[in-house]
Amino acid sequence: MSKAQSPYASFSRRAFARFIDLCVVLAPCALFYLVNRALGFPLKYTSLFDWHTPESATMFMSDDFPGIFITFISIKLLIAYPYFALMESSRWQGTLGKQATQIKVVDVNGNRISFARATARYFLKIISSIEFMLGYVICVSDQRQTMHDYLSQVLVVRRSITFSAYYAMPRVSSRFMFDVPLLLSRRDEDEAGVSDYECIWCDYRAGEKRELCPRCGRSGFAPVAVVKGMLMMAGVIFTLLGGGLAYVTFWVVSERLIDDRLEREGTPWIVILIIFFGCVLCLLGGLSSICGKKSLLRVMIWVGVGGRISR
Repeated sequence: MSKAQSPYASFSRRAFARFIDLCVVLAPCALFYLVNRALGFPLKYTSLFDWHTPESATMFMSDDFPGIFITFISIKLLIAYPYFALMESSRWQGTLGKQATQIKVVDVNGNRISFARATARYFLKIISSIEFMLGYVICVSDQRQTMHDYLSQVLVVRRSITFSAYYAMPRVSSRFMFDVPLLLSRRDEDEAGVSDYECIWCDYRAGEKRELCPRCGRSGFAPVAVVKGMLMMAGVIFTLLGGGLAYVTFWVVSERLIDDRLEREGTPWIVILIIFFGCVLCLLGGLSSICGKKSLLRVMIWVGVGGRISR
């Protein structure tokens, strides 16, 4: 499928819409500040902020963080939340940014979403954000849904798209929201018919949704695109973590060698070895997950459920 044929909103359109919406959300804050400044600051900001150049994390958390947190939550709950939820559930089906970029939010059947669903979608963005923002970049379905789109069961499509009972929304095989031509080719319909769902544990594929895998009897029979999205997210996160540990290992070893030359006590070698092995495991797990291997994902799920997997 070419970019021109794709009915789904591209990453660039969604990112530009997000930028416009950010400006809209922050506009009242900027206006309030200008009015307050013009009046000689009758409302003192020192009631929220007691800013000093932070000398430690503890100082920042005690002096500055409470005011920053209160301000952030107030903007999110009093301005951003009603703006996104009301606009996306309205007849316009999108915020001002989405209207400017000619995209809209619909449910999986192409209908206008309810305020409750728009509310769920807004707060589910927390999940997309805490994973290093990967929930905004990596698709978790073959309809270019981000993590919060998939969980709230909505689609973000171009405004010109018309849904009907006789038109099936096409699928794309890309794991990313980015417009990568080679990854946006249309998926073969015959392949889609037999591989819509896949077992995380034994790789068995089928076209019907089931609670347990027909082959191994375990829970974890998920849509193929969801599994691919989870693999890519886990791979990127653990690869980045492994890279960070590699830097820490290099730094600690360098410091230890200096300590040895100066004949002073340094970081124990056992600690260095633990960091090194953690680095290797994270890099191997992350890179293998990016390549489509499920070992890391299986370990994460097994640890997450405490080993309680139905058989």
